[in-house]
Amino acid sequence: MRLKSFHAKSMSEAMRQVRDTLGEDAIIVSSKEEKSGWVKITAAVEQVNAPVEEEFFDAETNVEILTEALLKHRVPAATSDRILSAAIAAPLKDPQKMLAAALKKAFSFAETSFEKPLVLVGPPGAGKTLMTAKLTARIVMEGKQKPVIVTTDIARAGGVEQLSAFLDILDVPLHQAEDAKGLKALLAKAKPHTPVIVDTGGLNPFDPQEMKSLAKLLHAAETQAALVLPAGIDAEESAEIALTFGVLGVKTLIPTRLDFARRLGGILSAAERAGLSFTEASHTPQVANGILALGPDVIADLLIPRSPKKR
Repeated sequence: MRLKSFHAKSMSEAMRQVRDTLGEDAIIVSSKEEKSGWVKITAAVEQVNAPVEEEFFDAETNVEILTEALLKHRVPAATSDRILSAAIAAPLKDPQKMLAAALKKAFSFAETSFEKPLVLVGPPGAGKTLMTAKLTARIVMEGKQKPVIVTTDIARAGGVEQLSAFLDILDVPLHQAEDAKGLKALLAKAKPHTPVIVDTGGLNPFDPQEMKSLAKLLHAAETQAALVLPAGIDAEESAEIALTFGVLGVKTLIPTRLDFARRLGGILSAAERAGLSFTEASHTPQVANGILALGPDVIADLLIPRSPKKR
């Protein structure tokens, strides 16, 4: 007997998949409506001397594994469809490799660049200050020219002190900018080819006044902005936050809290809906060596972890 599960947006679509794949003689073993709104049907069919082509069976099984993983991570249906469509177009025997190939096609990836001042933006508590410290530590540890670090987060209690404590260890001074005018003046003093990182205060993306203030900061000079967003939060909310910051010209996404987030649908939804490129991520509270480069293979391994023997 051959047993197989099907996922679809509706019961009728799931039943159509059952008939197309297993035929009219298929028996429905179970049916369930997932929290995502999708329907899962498990069906079975007797096989009498009906060999299944190995390569086809592997690809089909892997699509099922990918579907289960995306449902587990609460990936919205539209984003899942995009990933699965890319996976079906490039069938591979290994599910992680198949997922990585699909992610490479469905999303964009970029390296962190300091050709322009890098401004870290995001909602309160996203981890911008810690990410600033991590990026600074990496630049210093690589023996490159000391970066210029600026914070505009001077209103939050302890904001300046927290970042100063990190930078003191690295012997890197912290500059403060009260507004867009002050930031422009500081950036104008930076030597050419010097890495510049700007840590901003947490902003409510749905407050027009706060976003207007951020827009002024971003246009104070020629900069590039990256959205720092925690993993593990609601996918729709993540997408709305990303879209709001995207309007201001944010192009890249830096997920944080990957060390304890168990649902990554939020960061996938944010990147897909706002057209943001994955760059790097925070996956540990440690400052030194605390940055994870996010390529398709890495994200695939986060979505479908490999067993220790396969790592």
